[in-house]
Amino acid sequence: MRASTVAYCLLGAAAAVGLVVSARRAGPPETAEGRRLYRFACWGAAQELRELKERVVGPVNAEAEDFRVELVHIPSDYRTKLCTMIAGGTPPELFYLSQEYVATFAAQGALLDLTELVAQDGRGACDLKQYYPSVLAQYRHGGRLYGLPWIAQPVVLYCNARLFRQGGVALPDRSWGWQKFVQAGNALTRDTDQDGRMDQWGFIVNGWPPVRMWIWQNGAELVDRESGLLRLTDPAVTQAVDAYAALIHRHRLAPPLSVVAEAGFAEMFRAGKVAMFMGGAADDLDRTPGLEVVVREVPAGPGGRRATFAWSAGLHVSAAVKDPRAAFAVYKKILERIHRWKIPAPRRPLAARLEEFEPRKAPAAAVIRSSMEYMRTPVGFPRQVEFDTLFQEEFEEPILRTGRPAAELAPRAARVLERLLR
Repeated sequence: MRASTVAYCLLGAAAAVGLVVSARRAGPPETAEGRRLYRFACWGAAQELRELKERVVGPVNAEAEDFRVELVHIPSDYRTKLCTMIAGGTPPELFYLSQEYVATFAAQGALLDLTELVAQDGRGACDLKQYYPSVLAQYRHGGRLYGLPWIAQPVVLYCNARLFRQGGVALPDRSWGWQKFVQAGNALTRDTDQDGRMDQWGFIVNGWPPVRMWIWQNGAELVDRESGLLRLTDPAVTQAVDAYAALIHRHRLAPPLSVVAEAGFAEMFRAGKVAMFMGGAADDLDRTPGLEVVVREVPAGPGGRRATFAWSAGLHVSAAVKDPRAAFAVYKKILERIHRWKIPAPRRPLAARLEEFEPRKAPAAAVIRSSMEYMRTPVGFPRQVEFDTLFQEEFEEPILRTGRPAAELAPRAARVLERLLR
């Protein structure tokens, strides 16, 4: 199913959420022992699920006397299935959401407003001063707080050190900007077997890392944070998009999208075919067998502007819970333990202990923490998922495939996208 179809299905299911929530509030079911049962919907592969049970849910249940947390694992089609549960009147009491869905669910009345509960507590995970502001902003809607993040991953630069040595290129440092990045990428793009076709690339893109990162580094915004207006036709935006596409079409230091689709995106880096890869700070690319991978900050933009994309996910309480205060007490216990498990934690005091929670990331810890200081998230709004899908289909992907100037496609794409911001 295409991403846009999934988005529209999601919004269709979510449209019923407000009616369901307003019509029905229910307490959690009980276990055979008479304890309150809180269902916690999550995603994740087998290893992540095992760690979630061992490091979070298990210890919380061991300490609890009057409740029990039960995991509801949704390994695929997470958001669609979650919407179906909510619209059907059987929402889990607690659940994950990726940052781009928070405003959608909040606007439809599916999320419990945590503003007062967090303010009244004010300690630990409820001390909002501990959070990175740009990430926390994604969990507000209409000035209210509808969840708290449990992870804040900045994009960092993974470098294949062996390819750098073979190409006679020094590893990146904080002096790198776009020009040095392009120069290094060109030097690291090679036809190693002399058959007339490039088989080693300096860099790789496929819509990731998000083009917003280039836009921010160019001193611009796709959606203005103050006015909420679309800035797609602004020269600083289109210039940044052109610079992004030029990595494929002008500088030829990144493979065409057709090559990436055939060989696999991260797979090309893991196979030693790509020298530089931008990925999330928690990714395991620096533990790829057979590769010597070092982690660096992403290059700065023009004039030394630093910005990197941050992906986050949050923990939320269903608006349908009968006893919000009791549900929130369970919520906080779970969140505190997740913050000491998943890295990077979205709170500065815990990000400072990253090596303690994940020793394998110790060599990259300083780079990750530095990147977190200037990481940014997109502006959140109720139709963000539709917006992102159409932005990719109507604007970003055609430019990456063909190299057409962004200024040519921007006016038509803007007319489509502006409707989703109203």
